[in-house]
Amino acid sequence: MNCPRCNAAVAFAKNRCDNCGQELRAYRRTVSLSNQYYNYALSQAEVRDLSGAIRSLKESLQFNKLNTNARNLLGLIYYEEGEIVAALSEWVLSKHFQQKENDAEQYIREVQSNPSKFEQYNQTIKKYNAALQSAKYGDDDMAIIQLKKVVSLNPKFIRASQLLALLYMKNGTREDRARAYRLMKQVAKIDVTNTTTLRYLRELSDMKNKSDPAVKAVKLEQENARKASTLPKVEEDAYKVITPYKEERPSIMPVVNVMIGVIIGLAVMYFLVIPHVRSNATSEANKKFQQYSENQASADGDVSTLTNQKETLQARVDELTEELEKLQGGDRNDLTSVQENYDALLDAYQSFQAGEKEAAAEKLSKIKKDQLSSEVAQEFYKKVKDETFGEASKAFFEDGRDAYNGEGEYAGQKDYEKAMELLEKSLQYDKANTDAIYFLGRCYQQQSEAEKAKEYYNQIIEDYPDSPRVGEAKRRLRELGE
Repeated sequence: MNCPRCNAAVAFAKNRCDNCGQELRAYRRTVSLSNQYYNYALSQAEVRDLSGAIRSLKESLQFNKLNTNARNLLGLIYYEEGEIVAALSEWVLSKHFQQKENDAEQYIREVQSNPSKFEQYNQTIKKYNAALQSAKYGDDDMAIIQLKKVVSLNPKFIRASQLLALLYMKNGTREDRARAYRLMKQVAKIDVTNTTTLRYLRELSDMKNKSDPAVKAVKLEQENARKASTLPKVEEDAYKVITPYKEERPSIMPVVNVMIGVIIGLAVMYFLVIPHVRSNATSEANKKFQQYSENQASADGDVSTLTNQKETLQARVDELTEELEKLQGGDRNDLTSVQENYDALLDAYQSFQAGEKEAAAEKLSKIKKDQLSSEVAQEFYKKVKDETFGEASKAFFEDGRDAYNGEGEYAGQKDYEKAMELLEKSLQYDKANTDAIYFLGRCYQQQSEAEKAKEYYNQIIEDYPDSPRVGEAKRRLRELGE
């Protein structure tokens, strides 16, 4: 046997494990009891006392759940009673406890080697469950029909036979009671000590008389069913032709029939098949033409839209050019500065139109707004600023936060100097970005410049009291002793 603690092999007679010192007397006693119950169950199974054997094997497994011999025998008994699911469960558990040299593997393989039979077992279980539900809800006729099918597919399914007999007994007629009695007699041959079967037989004791007309009627019914399922024996010469043989004369009719069939087939093809094929081809061509027209219309619309955008931009460029011409009489340096300002504004607007908002914001930040005298230019400046400065400030803040935390492209190394540079750029585009102000304070605090850090924290508290960063700024000021 094996030690229950370290699983080392130990002689059965020893009282203590040589490997770990575990006391083995109590364990040896439980193993012995498990084996005794297994041997007793084996003797019960030999005389078909299956119910008693099941009880003994369950007792054996209570003492030693690793007794794979007992578990395999329990699975075989369940299989004999038609309980396929319970049998497979016991064999799977047995294989789990003993991977090698285990008969359970062979049993499982034999059951699964015949898929059609295995599917038949599954169907019997499903039909039995459906019949049980029908019986619970009072639909006895449907339950009886389903149970008859179950018993015919698996005659050893004891529970199905018992339920069918119970429903027959419930009907109460002599014929039904006789059918129930015969079912229970067949089940008693499988398990001689099943208490439910014995109780039903005692209830049907009045059916023991073989001369009873009801019993005879049931026997005759079963005999007729058996004969009906067997084909009658036919003599070898029963179907021989008894008329004299006459040789067939050559006839032209088969050829004529073939030609008529060919002509009909060609006519059907000409009047039905060919028009249908042509109709399908025409329909497909129409669909392709419609798709081409839609694509062409879409392309024309895109060209028209681009043309309108070009005309709008050209008109705005012309307005800006007029503004430049009005300044021709002024100072040459001022004129050059104004012209550069307008060029930068146009360049920023073009970047904005292309969707490059960060680039547009950077170009716009270099423009001197007070030199934009035109209302159109002021409108362009305000539109581009409103659309780009906020996103540029947010983008620079996120890059600065990554540099502060050592994340993103700065992963693994915090760079406070780079973080401060990026956060300052964020404030250039949005002075009210309290996130950037707070992290600037954090950068100075990390570099031990407490006074500069306090300035940024106080700026949030005084200038932006509604900011969600106010609470964090106050907490940082308390850390710095203020």
